[in-house]
Amino acid sequence: MAVWLRSHLRQVSVRPRTVCRLTQAVLQQAGFPSVNLSLTFVGKTRMQKLNGTYRQRNYATDVLAFPMQDALQSSLAFVGDVVICVPVALAQASRFHNTADEEILRLLIHGTLHLLGYDHETTEREAKRMKRKEHTIFRRLSPVPRLLA
Repeated sequence: MAVWLRSHLRQVSVRPRTVCRLTQAVLQQAGFPSVNLSLTFVGKTRMQKLNGTYRQRNYATDVLAFPMQDALQSSLAFVGDVVICVPVALAQASRFHNTADEEILRLLIHGTLHLLGYDHETTEREAKRMKRKEHTIFRRLSPVPRLLA
């Protein structure tokens, strides 16, 4: 299993080994320990451009997921890309009573589940299913290690 990690941040740095290990743990907990994904940390400007281009929404959102079509057919598949906007995550962490690292993990779990076929925007039932899975994985991976340096 491989995690390709990129950061386009200037003012905050990530702890790459810790982030990759935690991403692997998320995949393990989700039941897909052998799949591969890319994870990118961005600022507000880049996220706003991505959100505008791919979702026609002209604002920086917290996380975007870009799943590969039919990627889960192979256990060693590249399932897609997760993009996390760190400034948005930091701003909403206190609103959700999370630490910065907990909020990053919450978004990592959410984006990863989207890559694995979960979609809270389809039905109420699917939204509940995804939320339960997010909470379960989050609890199992707590306490959250330091992800930002």
